[in-house]
Amino acid sequence: MSAAGIIEAIRSDTRRGASELVREALAAYSAAIDESPPGAALQPRLADTARAVIAAQPAMAPLLALACAVLRAVGAAPDKPAIAARQALLEFTARLDRIAREVPERAEGLVPAGGRVLTLSASSTVRRALCLAAGRRTFDVVCLEGRPALEGRSLATRLAEKGIPVSVAVDAACGAVMRDCDVVLVGADSIGDLGVVNKIGTRAAALLAKRAGVPIYALADSTKLLPAGWAQELDDTRAADEVWSDPPRGVSVWNRYFEATPLAYLDGVVTEDGLRSETDVEMQRARLQVPPPLRSAA
Repeated sequence: MSAAGIIEAIRSDTRRGASELVREALAAYSAAIDESPPGAALQPRLADTARAVIAAQPAMAPLLALACAVLRAVGAAPDKPAIAARQALLEFTARLDRIAREVPERAEGLVPAGGRVLTLSASSTVRRALCLAAGRRTFDVVCLEGRPALEGRSLATRLAEKGIPVSVAVDAACGAVMRDCDVVLVGADSIGDLGVVNKIGTRAAALLAKRAGVPIYALADSTKLLPAGWAQELDDTRAADEVWSDPPRGVSVWNRYFEATPLAYLDGVVTEDGLRSETDVEMQRARLQVPPPLRSAA
């Protein structure tokens, strides 16, 4: 598939999260390198690809992390841009594979033996942490549906296939089921100035968890961190018919997927380096830099 085709597929994907879509983005860069005519300047083409990939799913920070890695590599080796870019893609893939193992390993200990875990939507990182914990202790899970795409049902199915006792509740039941839960684990598409951007309903879950005295943690590797000042896109209005296919005349439908939850609402963020506080996360974000070709997109 062409780079443009892959980017369009990323744009239209409404089910997979950042950790999964960034792997599609790797293929977009590889295709862009293949499509570049011999002798043509590759760095501007890759910068255009980077901006297009980021714009396809602006809520998802790993797409920015990948763009930064590729453009830094090319900028450091202007005489061999294709070689440098391909090496950056290989190294980023290895990083993804490593953190996909490490974050669940750091997080699984938060699941109490005999306890109940609440989650919402469908984070692949949360799923891996729960599956890892299930090999060491017994517990059960409540999955909120994640309307309108109902990704929570998909997560519940995959957990049940691993032998984990799981139930599904509608999103609006979050407060009712919270009192019977021991911990809340959620994913993250980005962590930035506004906090943790994740599926809508996360902010309410965090507030309800605080009120009930239930700890809540976001599972997010370092590719989810955004530099200070980088915009977190929340104006992601989606098709009305996902919610209501034939609303009566005069009725409009509000349908967005993402919202921000301030870090202060959480008990911590689990990264590949372990459990981190709000201060830890902000210090790490302060060290992040964006290559010049992307600064205008901030």
